[in-house]
Amino acid sequence: MRQNSALRLTLWWFLFTALCIWIHSFISGIDCFGPAVLVLMHLKRYREAIWLTPMWILINEGAGSLAFGSSLLWFAGLILLFLFLCLFLSSSNLLFLFSLSLMAGTLQTGIIALMAALQEITIPFERIVVQGILTALLFPVFWFAMLFAFQRWGRTRHVSV
Repeated sequence: MRQNSALRLTLWWFLFTALCIWIHSFISGIDCFGPAVLVLMHLKRYREAIWLTPMWILINEGAGSLAFGSSLLWFAGLILLFLFLCLFLSSSNLLFLFSLSLMAGTLQTGIIALMAALQEITIPFERIVVQGILTALLFPVFWFAMLFAFQRWGRTRHVSV
């Protein structure tokens, strides 16, 4: 029985990852995996966050056009922002989510600008800023959609030890 629920959960994460990749193909430069890791941390599902994060970093690194390291900086920055904000606010607070969204948009803008400059790639700064704003606007949407999906379909029937 426990093996069946582990298989079900693995299938769920495989389908979720495929859906995120599909969404990435429609909205260029937007990351669904970062908010997903933070929602897992919010739900205190650390075991899943630990094994999914490296996989999602590798997917982002392979799909991106910047040199290796930008996704690593993105995920590390998001996790640090999450932990920092948790010192002051509950992760279930709307102010927490909106603050995190604004910081995520700023973080993404900074990382892309830094990585592009290090690689001597010319990207119009306006485009980088628009992408950061889009990230900040979509972050709460992804958060609530993932929170609903993870609580509804992304769990096993048994308590994990």
